Amino acid sequence: MLKELVKEMQTKKASSMHMSAGMPPLFNVNGRLHFTSSKKLEADEINRIVQALMNDVQEKKFKRDSSVNFTYLLEDTGRLRITLFKQKGLISAVFRLLASRVPTIKELNLPPIINRVTDLRSGLVIVGGPSGSGKSSTIAAILDVINKSRRTHIVTLEDPIEFGFVPDKSLFSQREIGIDSRSFPRALRGATRQDADVIMIGEMRDLETISIALTAAETGILVFGTMTTTDCVQTITRIIGAFPSSSQHQICTQIAIVLKAVVCQQLVMRVDGLERVPAAEIMFSTQAIQSLIREKKMHQIYSAIETGGDFGMQTLDQALQKLHKDNVISDLEVVTKAVQPEFLRKKLFGTTDDSSLPGEDKGPGFVDVGEEMISIEKKMLRYRANFSPGQEGFWTSSIAVCFKDPGMVLSIPPGTPVQRIYVSDFNVVGKRISPFELPYRLLVRFKLEANIDEIPVEPPELLIKIFTQPEKGKISSYNKINLSFPLTIDEKWHTWVINIPEPEVGKLMKITMVEFPVILTKIMISDIIFF
Repeated sequence: MLKELVKEMQTKKASSMHMSAGMPPLFNVNGRLHFTSSKKLEADEINRIVQALMNDVQEKKFKRDSSVNFTYLLEDTGRLRITLFKQKGLISAVFRLLASRVPTIKELNLPPIINRVTDLRSGLVIVGGPSGSGKSSTIAAILDVINKSRRTHIVTLEDPIEFGFVPDKSLFSQREIGIDSRSFPRALRGATRQDADVIMIGEMRDLETISIALTAAETGILVFGTMTTTDCVQTITRIIGAFPSSSQHQICTQIAIVLKAVVCQQLVMRVDGLERVPAAEIMFSTQAIQSLIREKKMHQIYSAIETGGDFGMQTLDQALQKLHKDNVISDLEVVTKAVQPEFLRKKLFGTTDDSSLPGEDKGPGFVDVGEEMISIEKKMLRYRANFSPGQEGFWTSSIAVCFKDPGMVLSIPPGTPVQRIYVSDFNVVGKRISPFELPYRLLVRFKLEANIDEIPVEPPELLIKIFTQPEKGKISSYNKINLSFPLTIDEKWHTWVINIPEPEVGKLMKITMVEFPVILTKIMISDIIFF
Protein backbone atom coordinates (compact mmCIF):
# COMPACT_ATOMS: atom_id res chain seq x y z
CA MET A 1 0.00 0.00 0.00
CA LEU A 2 2.77 2.47 0.95
CA LYS A 3 4.60 1.96 -2.32
CA GLU A 4 1.45 2.76 -4.35
CA LEU A 5 0.81 5.91 -2.31
CA VAL A 6 4.40 7.10 -2.74
CA LYS A 7 4.19 6.56 -6.49
CA GLU A 8 0.97 8.61 -6.49
CA MET A 9 2.90 11.30 -4.56
CA GLN A 10 5.48 11.37 -7.33
CA THR A 11 2.82 11.58 -10.04
CA LYS A 12 1.03 14.47 -8.32
CA LYS A 13 4.32 16.17 -7.37
CA ALA A 14 3.36 16.22 -3.71
CA SER A 15 6.03 17.39 -1.26
CA SER A 16 4.70 15.22 1.58
CA MET A 17 1.98 12.79 2.63
CA HIS A 18 0.09 12.79 5.94
CA MET A 19 -1.46 9.74 7.60
CA SER A 20 -3.89 10.22 10.46
CA ALA A 21 -6.40 7.75 11.94
CA GLY A 22 -9.94 8.13 10.63
CA MET A 23 -8.93 10.02 7.49
CA PRO A 24 -7.67 9.03 4.05
CA PRO A 25 -4.02 9.89 3.29
CA LEU A 26 -3.49 13.57 2.47
CA PHE A 27 -1.02 14.96 -0.10
CA ASN A 28 0.65 18.33 0.33
CA VAL A 29 0.74 19.85 -3.16
CA ASN A 30 2.21 23.35 -3.35
CA GLY A 31 1.41 24.08 0.28
CA ARG A 32 -2.22 22.85 0.27
CA LEU A 33 -3.51 19.52 1.54
CA HIS A 34 -5.54 17.35 -0.84
CA PHE A 35 -7.43 14.14 -0.10
CA THR A 36 -6.33 11.05 -2.00
CA SER A 37 -8.74 8.58 -3.54
CA SER A 38 -7.75 5.97 -0.93
CA LYS A 39 -10.09 4.85 1.81
CA LYS A 40 -9.94 6.14 5.37
CA LEU A 41 -7.11 4.67 7.41
CA GLU A 42 -7.79 3.06 10.76
CA ALA A 43 -5.28 3.34 13.61
CA ASP A 44 -4.34 -0.36 13.28
CA GLU A 45 -3.50 0.09 9.59
CA ILE A 46 -1.18 3.02 10.31
CA ASN A 47 0.46 1.02 13.12
CA ARG A 48 1.15 -1.89 10.76
CA ILE A 49 2.64 0.42 8.10
CA VAL A 50 5.01 2.27 10.44
CA GLN A 51 6.05 -0.81 12.44
CA ALA A 52 7.37 -2.36 9.23
CA LEU A 53 9.55 0.73 8.60
CA MET A 54 11.28 1.14 11.98
CA ASN A 55 14.36 -0.71 13.19
CA ASP A 56 14.87 -1.61 16.85
CA VAL A 57 16.66 1.65 17.73
CA GLN A 58 13.97 3.82 16.11
CA GLU A 59 11.17 1.79 17.71
CA LYS A 60 12.79 2.16 21.13
CA LYS A 61 13.14 5.94 20.66
CA PHE A 62 9.51 6.23 19.53
CA LYS A 63 8.29 4.33 22.60
CA ARG A 64 10.39 6.60 24.83
CA ASP A 65 9.68 10.01 23.22
CA SER A 66 6.37 9.36 21.36
CA SER A 67 8.04 10.85 18.25
CA VAL A 68 10.89 9.92 15.93
CA ASN A 69 12.48 11.08 12.64
CA PHE A 70 14.28 8.73 10.29
CA THR A 71 14.87 7.92 6.64
CA TYR A 72 13.83 4.76 4.84
CA LEU A 73 14.82 3.41 1.44
CA LEU A 74 11.70 2.17 -0.32
CA GLU A 75 12.60 -0.37 -3.00
CA ASP A 76 12.20 0.85 -6.61
CA THR A 77 10.80 4.17 -5.35
CA GLY A 78 13.35 6.22 -3.40
CA ARG A 79 14.30 7.48 0.05
CA LEU A 80 11.65 8.74 2.44
CA ARG A 81 12.04 11.06 5.39
CA ILE A 82 9.50 9.84 7.93
CA THR A 83 8.24 11.66 11.02
CA LEU A 84 6.13 9.68 13.47
CA PHE A 85 4.29 11.25 16.40
CA LYS A 86 1.30 10.64 18.61
CA GLN A 87 -1.87 12.72 18.80
CA LYS A 88 -4.84 11.77 20.96
CA GLY A 89 -2.90 8.62 21.83
CA LEU A 90 -2.82 7.44 18.18
CA ILE A 91 0.09 7.31 15.74
CA SER A 92 0.23 9.88 12.94
CA ALA A 93 2.89 9.97 10.23
CA VAL A 94 4.35 12.43 7.73
CA PHE A 95 6.21 11.03 4.72
CA ARG A 96 8.50 13.24 2.67
CA LEU A 97 10.05 11.93 -0.55
CA LEU A 98 13.72 12.93 -0.66
CA ALA A 99 15.43 14.00 -3.87
CA SER A 100 17.54 11.34 -5.56
CA ARG A 101 20.30 13.88 -6.24
CA VAL A 102 21.44 17.25 -4.96
CA PRO A 103 19.72 20.11 -6.86
CA THR A 104 21.69 23.03 -8.27
CA ILE A 105 21.26 26.67 -7.28
CA LYS A 106 19.84 27.35 -10.74
CA GLU A 107 17.35 24.45 -10.53
CA LEU A 108 16.09 25.81 -7.20
CA ASN A 109 15.42 29.20 -8.88
CA LEU A 110 17.60 30.92 -6.29
CA PRO A 111 19.20 34.31 -7.09
CA PRO A 112 22.65 33.80 -8.69
CA ILE A 113 24.18 36.05 -6.00
CA ILE A 114 23.88 33.04 -3.64
CA ASN A 115 26.97 31.67 -5.41
CA ARG A 116 29.01 34.31 -3.57
CA VAL A 117 28.54 32.28 -0.38
CA THR A 118 30.42 29.35 -1.94
CA ASP A 119 33.62 31.45 -2.11
CA LEU A 120 33.75 31.95 1.68
CA ARG A 121 36.49 30.15 3.60
CA SER A 122 35.41 30.83 7.18
CA GLY A 123 32.61 32.38 9.22
CA LEU A 124 28.93 31.64 9.83
CA VAL A 125 26.18 31.46 7.20
CA ILE A 126 22.54 31.03 8.27
CA VAL A 127 19.71 29.88 5.98
CA GLY A 128 16.33 30.69 7.51
CA GLY A 129 12.72 30.19 6.57
CA PRO A 130 9.50 28.50 7.70
CA SER A 131 9.30 24.73 7.91
CA GLY A 132 9.15 23.22 4.42
CA SER A 133 10.55 26.30 2.66
CA GLY A 134 13.54 24.49 1.14
CA LYS A 135 16.31 25.44 3.60
CA SER A 136 17.99 22.03 3.42
CA SER A 137 17.89 22.04 -0.39
CA THR A 138 19.50 25.49 -0.51
CA ILE A 139 22.39 24.48 1.78
CA ALA A 140 22.83 21.19 -0.11
CA ALA A 141 23.13 23.10 -3.40
CA ILE A 142 25.74 25.43 -1.87
CA LEU A 143 27.74 22.51 -0.43
CA ASP A 144 27.72 20.74 -3.78
CA VAL A 145 29.27 23.79 -5.47
CA ILE A 146 32.04 23.73 -2.83
CA ASN A 147 32.37 19.97 -3.37
CA LYS A 148 33.02 20.49 -7.08
CA SER A 149 35.27 23.51 -6.78
CA ARG A 150 37.83 22.92 -4.01
CA ARG A 151 39.47 20.24 -1.87
CA THR A 152 37.91 20.40 1.58
CA HIS A 153 36.61 18.17 4.35
CA ILE A 154 32.84 18.79 4.71
CA VAL A 155 31.09 17.45 7.82
CA THR A 156 27.28 17.46 7.89
CA LEU A 157 25.27 16.98 11.09
CA GLU A 158 21.69 16.04 10.26
CA ASP A 159 18.55 14.58 11.82
CA PRO A 160 18.06 12.62 9.63
CA ILE A 161 20.42 12.70 6.61
CA GLU A 162 18.44 14.11 3.65
CA PHE A 163 20.85 14.29 0.70
CA GLY A 164 23.46 11.72 -0.24
CA PHE A 165 26.47 13.68 -1.54
CA VAL A 166 28.78 12.13 -4.13
CA PRO A 167 32.35 13.24 -3.29
CA ASP A 168 34.07 15.11 -6.13
CA LYS A 169 37.01 17.22 -4.98
CA SER A 170 35.85 17.23 -1.34
CA LEU A 171 35.61 14.56 1.34
CA PHE A 172 32.18 14.22 2.98
CA SER A 173 31.51 12.95 6.50
CA GLN A 174 27.74 12.79 6.95
CA ARG A 175 26.71 12.13 10.56
CA GLU A 176 23.14 11.35 11.57
CA ILE A 177 22.01 12.43 15.03
CA GLY A 178 20.77 9.44 17.00
CA ILE A 179 22.88 6.99 15.00
CA ASP A 180 26.37 8.48 14.56
CA SER A 181 26.15 10.86 17.51
CA ARG A 182 23.84 11.40 20.47
CA SER A 183 23.08 15.11 19.95
CA PHE A 184 23.86 18.16 17.82
CA PRO A 185 26.16 19.77 20.46
CA ARG A 186 28.13 16.54 20.95
CA ALA A 187 28.47 16.02 17.17
CA LEU A 188 29.46 19.65 16.63
CA ARG A 189 32.18 19.49 19.28
CA GLY A 190 33.51 16.37 17.60
CA ALA A 191 33.47 17.99 14.15
CA THR A 192 35.73 20.83 15.36
CA ARG A 193 38.35 18.19 16.22
CA GLN A 194 37.98 16.21 12.98
CA ASP A 195 39.95 18.58 10.73
CA ALA A 196 36.71 19.91 9.19
CA ASP A 197 36.94 22.83 6.76
CA VAL A 198 33.15 23.14 6.39
CA ILE A 199 30.47 22.12 8.91
CA MET A 200 26.76 22.01 8.15
CA ILE A 201 24.38 21.94 11.14
CA GLY A 202 20.91 20.63 10.33
CA GLU A 203 19.22 22.95 12.83
CA MET A 204 20.55 25.54 15.27
CA ARG A 205 17.84 25.46 17.91
CA ASP A 206 19.49 25.62 21.35
CA LEU A 207 22.02 27.74 23.20
CA GLU A 208 24.73 25.06 23.30
CA THR A 209 24.61 24.39 19.55
CA ILE A 210 24.60 28.12 18.69
CA SER A 211 27.48 28.82 21.08
CA ILE A 212 29.69 26.05 19.65
CA ALA A 213 28.83 27.11 16.09
CA LEU A 214 29.98 30.69 16.78
CA THR A 215 33.21 29.43 18.35
CA ALA A 216 33.85 27.07 15.40
CA ALA A 217 33.32 29.92 12.93
CA GLU A 218 35.72 32.05 14.96
CA THR A 219 38.48 29.43 14.65
CA GLY A 220 38.46 29.59 10.83
CA ILE A 221 35.85 26.93 9.92
CA LEU A 222 33.05 27.77 7.47
CA VAL A 223 29.84 26.90 9.34
CA PHE A 224 26.40 26.60 7.73
CA GLY A 225 23.25 26.33 9.84
CA THR A 226 19.48 26.52 9.44
CA MET A 227 16.98 28.33 11.65
CA THR A 228 13.19 28.53 11.51
CA THR A 229 13.09 32.32 11.14
CA THR A 230 11.22 34.54 8.69
CA ASP A 231 13.76 37.31 8.00
CA CYS A 232 17.40 38.29 8.54
CA VAL A 233 16.74 40.63 11.48
CA GLN A 234 14.75 37.96 13.31
CA THR A 235 17.57 35.46 12.67
CA ILE A 236 20.18 37.70 14.30
CA THR A 237 17.81 38.58 17.16
CA ARG A 238 17.11 34.87 17.75
CA ILE A 239 20.83 34.08 18.03
CA ILE A 240 21.43 36.94 20.48
CA GLY A 241 18.28 36.12 22.47
CA ALA A 242 19.48 32.55 23.05
CA PHE A 243 22.15 33.90 25.43
CA PRO A 244 21.68 35.34 28.93
CA SER A 245 21.28 39.13 28.98
CA SER A 246 24.54 39.47 30.94
CA SER A 247 26.58 38.10 28.01
CA GLN A 248 24.65 39.59 25.08
CA HIS A 249 27.02 42.55 24.59
CA GLN A 250 29.93 40.14 24.10
CA ILE A 251 27.84 37.92 21.82
CA CYS A 252 26.87 40.89 19.61
CA THR A 253 30.57 41.61 19.09
CA GLN A 254 31.23 37.93 18.30
CA ILE A 255 28.33 37.75 15.82
CA ALA A 256 29.45 40.96 14.11
CA ILE A 257 32.85 39.32 13.49
CA VAL A 258 31.84 35.81 12.38
CA LEU A 259 28.45 36.25 10.64
CA LYS A 260 29.09 36.41 6.90
CA ALA A 261 25.62 36.02 5.38
CA VAL A 262 21.96 35.32 6.15
CA VAL A 263 19.52 34.00 3.56
CA CYS A 264 15.83 33.76 4.54
CA GLN A 265 13.47 32.28 1.99
CA GLN A 266 9.77 31.65 1.52
CA LEU A 267 8.10 29.60 -1.19
CA VAL A 268 5.54 31.55 -3.24
CA MET A 269 3.12 30.26 -5.85
CA ARG A 270 3.89 30.87 -9.49
CA VAL A 271 1.19 32.63 -11.47
CA ASP A 272 0.51 29.41 -13.41
CA GLY A 273 -0.37 27.64 -10.14
CA LEU A 274 1.79 24.62 -11.02
CA GLU A 275 4.69 25.07 -8.61
CA ARG A 276 6.26 27.37 -6.03
CA VAL A 277 9.47 29.37 -6.31
CA PRO A 278 11.63 30.86 -3.54
CA ALA A 279 11.58 34.54 -2.65
CA ALA A 280 14.82 35.16 -0.77
CA GLU A 281 15.89 37.91 1.59
CA ILE A 282 19.69 38.14 1.42
CA MET A 283 22.07 39.90 3.80
CA PHE A 284 25.86 39.97 3.48
CA SER A 285 28.19 41.21 6.18
CA THR A 286 29.34 44.79 5.52
CA GLN A 287 30.97 47.33 7.81
CA ALA A 288 27.58 49.02 8.26
CA ILE A 289 25.84 45.73 9.17
CA GLN A 290 28.66 44.79 11.58
CA SER A 291 28.42 48.16 13.30
CA LEU A 292 24.63 47.86 13.71
CA ILE A 293 24.96 44.36 15.23
CA ARG A 294 27.67 45.49 17.66
CA GLU A 295 25.52 48.44 18.77
CA LYS A 296 22.34 46.26 18.92
CA LYS A 297 20.54 48.57 16.47
CA MET A 298 18.62 45.68 14.95
CA HIS A 299 15.74 47.88 13.76
CA GLN A 300 18.11 49.65 11.34
CA ILE A 301 19.41 46.46 9.69
CA TYR A 302 16.33 46.15 7.46
CA SER A 303 17.05 49.58 5.94
CA ALA A 304 20.71 48.64 5.44
CA ILE A 305 19.64 45.53 3.52
CA GLU A 306 17.13 47.55 1.50
CA THR A 307 19.82 50.01 0.37
CA GLY A 308 22.53 47.36 -0.02
CA GLY A 309 21.75 46.35 -3.59
CA ASP A 310 25.33 47.15 -4.68
CA PHE A 311 26.52 44.44 -2.28
CA GLY A 312 23.99 41.88 -3.59
CA MET A 313 21.54 42.33 -0.72
CA GLN A 314 17.75 42.44 -0.99
CA THR A 315 14.79 42.39 1.37
CA LEU A 316 11.97 39.88 1.03
CA ASP A 317 9.69 42.65 -0.25
CA GLN A 318 12.24 43.58 -2.94
CA ALA A 319 12.46 39.90 -3.95
CA LEU A 320 8.66 39.68 -4.19
CA GLN A 321 8.56 42.92 -6.17
CA LYS A 322 11.07 41.57 -8.69
CA LEU A 323 9.18 38.27 -9.09
CA HIS A 324 5.95 40.22 -9.63
CA LYS A 325 7.59 42.54 -12.17
CA ASP A 326 8.83 39.48 -14.09
CA ASN A 327 5.25 38.07 -14.08
CA VAL A 328 6.39 35.05 -12.07
CA ILE A 329 3.94 35.52 -9.17
CA SER A 330 0.50 37.10 -8.83
CA ASP A 331 -0.33 40.26 -6.91
CA LEU A 332 -2.09 38.21 -4.21
CA GLU A 333 1.17 36.39 -3.41
CA VAL A 334 2.91 39.74 -3.05
CA VAL A 335 0.32 41.04 -0.58
CA THR A 336 0.11 37.90 1.55
CA LYS A 337 3.85 37.27 1.82
CA ALA A 338 5.17 40.83 2.16
CA VAL A 339 6.76 42.10 5.37
CA GLN A 340 5.26 45.56 4.74
CA PRO A 341 2.10 44.71 2.76
CA GLU A 342 0.52 48.16 2.89
CA PHE A 343 3.65 49.92 1.61
CA LEU A 344 4.24 47.34 -1.12
CA ARG A 345 0.58 47.31 -2.14
CA LYS A 346 0.64 51.08 -2.67
CA LYS A 347 3.92 50.85 -4.55
CA LEU A 348 2.74 48.11 -6.89
CA PHE A 349 -1.01 48.65 -7.19
CA GLY A 350 -1.43 52.35 -6.42
CA THR A 351 -2.60 53.11 -9.99
CA THR A 352 -5.57 51.79 -11.97
CA ASP A 353 -3.24 50.49 -14.67
CA ASP A 354 -3.37 46.70 -14.47
CA SER A 355 -1.34 46.02 -17.61
CA SER A 356 1.45 44.44 -15.57
CA LEU A 357 -0.83 41.97 -13.78
CA PRO A 358 -0.75 38.28 -14.74
CA GLY A 359 -3.71 36.65 -16.40
CA GLU A 360 -6.28 37.72 -18.94
CA ASP A 361 -7.87 41.15 -18.50
CA LYS A 362 -11.64 40.82 -18.97
CA GLY A 363 -12.68 44.33 -18.14
CA PRO A 364 -11.85 47.37 -16.05
CA GLY A 365 -10.32 46.46 -12.73
CA PHE A 366 -10.62 42.71 -13.22
CA VAL A 367 -7.99 39.99 -13.42
CA ASP A 368 -8.65 36.27 -13.88
CA VAL A 369 -5.69 34.28 -12.59
CA GLY A 370 -7.10 30.97 -13.80
CA GLU A 371 -6.64 27.81 -11.77
CA GLU A 372 -3.99 29.15 -9.44
CA MET A 373 -3.86 27.39 -6.08
CA ILE A 374 -3.64 30.02 -3.35
CA SER A 375 -2.30 29.70 0.16
CA ILE A 376 -3.50 32.54 2.41
CA GLU A 377 -1.91 33.85 5.59
CA LYS A 378 -4.90 35.29 7.46
CA LYS A 379 -2.85 37.80 9.43
CA MET A 380 -2.02 39.63 6.17
CA LEU A 381 -5.68 40.04 5.17
CA ARG A 382 -8.42 42.42 6.20
CA TYR A 383 -11.09 39.77 5.78
CA ARG A 384 -11.54 36.22 4.58
CA ALA A 385 -14.80 34.31 4.43
CA ASN A 386 -14.45 31.02 6.29
CA PHE A 387 -16.21 28.17 4.49
CA SER A 388 -14.95 25.35 6.70
CA PRO A 389 -17.76 23.02 7.84
CA GLY A 390 -19.02 24.28 11.21
CA GLN A 391 -17.12 27.57 10.83
CA GLU A 392 -19.06 29.13 8.00
CA GLY A 393 -20.08 32.29 9.87
CA PHE A 394 -23.38 33.97 9.02
CA TRP A 395 -24.35 33.60 5.35
CA THR A 396 -27.73 33.77 3.68
CA SER A 397 -28.75 32.56 0.25
CA SER A 398 -31.66 32.36 -2.16
CA ILE A 399 -31.40 28.56 -2.11
CA ALA A 400 -30.17 25.91 0.30
CA VAL A 401 -26.45 26.07 1.03
CA CYS A 402 -24.21 23.34 2.38
CA PHE A 403 -20.56 23.51 3.43
CA LYS A 404 -18.25 20.76 2.24
CA ASP A 405 -14.50 20.34 2.17
CA PRO A 406 -13.88 22.49 -0.94
CA GLY A 407 -16.10 25.27 0.43
CA MET A 408 -19.67 26.58 0.07
CA VAL A 409 -21.93 24.58 -2.28
CA LEU A 410 -25.18 25.78 -3.87
CA SER A 411 -27.08 23.05 -5.74
CA ILE A 412 -30.17 23.86 -7.79
CA PRO A 413 -32.45 20.81 -8.21
CA PRO A 414 -33.60 20.24 -11.83
CA GLY A 415 -36.86 22.02 -12.67
CA THR A 416 -36.73 24.26 -9.60
CA PRO A 417 -37.99 27.75 -10.49
CA VAL A 418 -35.31 30.19 -9.29
CA GLN A 419 -35.43 33.90 -10.07
CA ARG A 420 -32.13 34.80 -8.37
CA ILE A 421 -29.15 32.80 -7.17
CA TYR A 422 -27.13 34.69 -4.64
CA VAL A 423 -25.14 34.33 -1.44
CA SER A 424 -24.79 37.24 0.94
CA ASP A 425 -22.44 37.73 3.88
CA PHE A 426 -24.11 39.32 6.89
CA ASN A 427 -21.23 38.75 9.31
CA VAL A 428 -20.73 42.49 9.94
CA VAL A 429 -24.45 43.24 10.26
CA GLY A 430 -24.91 40.18 12.46
CA LYS A 431 -21.96 41.31 14.60
CA ARG A 432 -20.02 38.11 13.95
CA ILE A 433 -17.04 40.30 12.99
CA SER A 434 -16.21 43.98 13.50
CA PRO A 435 -16.69 46.42 10.60
CA PHE A 436 -13.50 46.93 8.59
CA GLU A 437 -12.27 49.47 6.06
CA LEU A 438 -12.78 48.35 2.47
CA PRO A 439 -9.33 47.38 1.10
CA TYR A 440 -8.06 47.69 -2.46
CA ARG A 441 -9.03 44.31 -3.88
CA LEU A 442 -11.51 41.48 -3.68
CA LEU A 443 -10.71 37.86 -4.55
CA VAL A 444 -13.47 35.39 -5.46
CA ARG A 445 -12.62 31.76 -6.23
CA PHE A 446 -15.41 29.61 -7.64
CA LYS A 447 -16.37 26.65 -9.82
CA LEU A 448 -19.56 26.43 -11.90
CA GLU A 449 -21.70 23.75 -13.49
CA ALA A 450 -24.57 24.20 -15.98
CA ASN A 451 -26.56 22.22 -18.55
CA ILE A 452 -24.66 22.71 -21.81
CA ASP A 453 -27.92 23.12 -23.76
CA GLU A 454 -28.93 26.09 -21.65
CA ILE A 455 -25.73 28.14 -21.93
CA PRO A 456 -26.55 31.23 -24.05
CA VAL A 457 -24.37 32.50 -26.89
CA GLU A 458 -23.82 35.78 -25.05
CA PRO A 459 -21.83 35.02 -21.88
CA PRO A 460 -23.92 35.46 -18.71
CA GLU A 461 -22.69 37.84 -16.05
CA LEU A 462 -21.66 37.58 -12.43
CA LEU A 463 -22.88 40.49 -10.32
CA ILE A 464 -21.07 41.52 -7.14
CA LYS A 465 -22.72 44.02 -4.81
CA ILE A 466 -20.76 45.60 -1.98
CA PHE A 467 -22.59 47.64 0.63
CA THR A 468 -20.66 50.18 2.72
CA GLN A 469 -21.67 52.51 5.54
CA PRO A 470 -24.42 55.06 4.83
CA GLU A 471 -23.62 58.64 4.02
CA LYS A 472 -23.99 61.14 6.81
CA GLY A 473 -27.65 61.87 7.47
CA LYS A 474 -28.84 58.75 5.54
CA ILE A 475 -28.79 56.21 8.33
CA SER A 476 -31.48 53.99 6.80
CA SER A 477 -29.64 53.13 3.56
CA TYR A 478 -26.24 51.82 2.56
CA ASN A 479 -23.92 52.94 -0.22
CA LYS A 480 -23.81 50.27 -2.92
CA ILE A 481 -21.02 49.30 -5.32
CA ASN A 482 -22.14 47.24 -8.35
CA LEU A 483 -19.51 45.21 -10.22
CA SER A 484 -20.46 42.91 -13.11
CA PHE A 485 -18.29 40.65 -15.26
CA PRO A 486 -18.86 38.06 -18.03
CA LEU A 487 -18.66 34.44 -16.91
CA THR A 488 -16.93 31.52 -18.60
CA ILE A 489 -18.87 28.40 -17.65
CA ASP A 490 -16.79 25.24 -17.43
CA GLU A 491 -15.84 22.80 -14.72
CA LYS A 492 -12.56 24.52 -13.80
CA TRP A 493 -11.80 26.54 -10.71
CA HIS A 494 -11.58 30.25 -11.51
CA THR A 495 -9.87 32.86 -9.37
CA TRP A 496 -10.88 36.46 -9.93
CA VAL A 497 -9.01 39.39 -8.43
CA ILE A 498 -11.18 42.51 -8.69
CA ASN A 499 -10.08 46.09 -8.06
CA ILE A 500 -12.33 48.03 -5.70
CA PRO A 501 -13.17 51.43 -7.26
CA GLU A 502 -10.71 53.93 -5.82
CA PRO A 503 -13.29 56.33 -4.29
CA GLU A 504 -14.75 53.41 -2.27
CA VAL A 505 -11.47 52.23 -0.72
CA GLY A 506 -11.40 52.93 3.02
CA LYS A 507 -15.18 53.01 3.56
CA LEU A 508 -16.56 50.74 6.28
CA MET A 509 -17.62 47.38 4.88
CA LYS A 510 -21.16 46.17 5.75
CA ILE A 511 -22.42 43.44 3.37
CA THR A 512 -21.08 41.49 0.37
CA MET A 513 -23.48 39.87 -2.10
CA VAL A 514 -22.43 37.62 -5.00
CA GLU A 515 -25.18 36.95 -7.56
CA PHE A 516 -24.95 34.21 -10.21
CA PRO A 517 -27.04 33.69 -13.39
CA VAL A 518 -30.04 31.36 -13.01
CA ILE A 519 -28.88 28.99 -15.79
CA LEU A 520 -26.40 27.34 -13.40
CA THR A 521 -27.07 23.97 -11.78
CA LYS A 522 -24.27 23.98 -9.20
CA ILE A 523 -21.94 26.60 -7.69
CA MET A 524 -18.94 26.02 -5.43
CA ILE A 525 -17.16 28.92 -3.73
CA SER A 526 -13.90 28.28 -1.88
CA ASP A 527 -12.75 31.84 -1.10
CA ILE A 528 -14.13 35.36 -0.78
CA ILE A 529 -11.27 37.57 0.39
CA PHE A 530 -10.73 41.28 0.82
CA PHE A 531 -7.08 42.33 0.82
